[in-house]
Amino acid sequence: MDWLPDGTFFVSDGYTGTRVAKFDKEGKFIMQWGIKGNPPNEKRPGYMNNVHGVAVDPINRHVFVNDRNNHRIQVFDENGKYLSEWSINADPSSLHLLYIGQDRNVWTFDRSTNKMVQYDQEGHLKYAWGTMGMFAGGLWGVHGISVDSDGNLYVAEVDSGRVQKFKPRAGANPAYVVAKPVTPIWANSTN
Repeated sequence: MDWLPDGTFFVSDGYTGTRVAKFDKEGKFIMQWGIKGNPPNEKRPGYMNNVHGVAVDPINRHVFVNDRNNHRIQVFDENGKYLSEWSINADPSSLHLLYIGQDRNVWTFDRSTNKMVQYDQEGHLKYAWGTMGMFAGGLWGVHGISVDSDGNLYVAEVDSGRVQKFKPRAGANPAYVVAKPVTPIWANSTN
């Protein structure tokens, strides 16, 4: 799931519903979009095969949806209007999440290569890092990530059954570091 600064949030429902659901800041259901595609690879706009991640750019309010089994990211406006898409051409890519931080790039994890991968919002590959392994720093089946306000990256791995923390090295090039999260509006609230 991901949020707009006003507290509106979006949930990817891919194993059952093959949809994106939108809720207001109180958790009230607003709307949904997405149509289950015909197997194996329905590729019309808005049709999906295993929605497996959603990320929202708080500036342009675009909603990026990981259409995993179709090896693509579909982009919608905040009301579900299809805007564009980009393909992940490395078959058998298997993207497992989406994240957009302060730099507005789209990060994901590709389970087939065991790499964290960075794209710009048009789908151009910018950077990738990682290798498979059970050792400290290796990645195996990342299914969730989070970044704290200090820029530390946390990865939850289903295949290794662990969580790892990656702390940026002093002097690291910020272009290659998963960006800090967008500061939500409620973080500045005095309530």
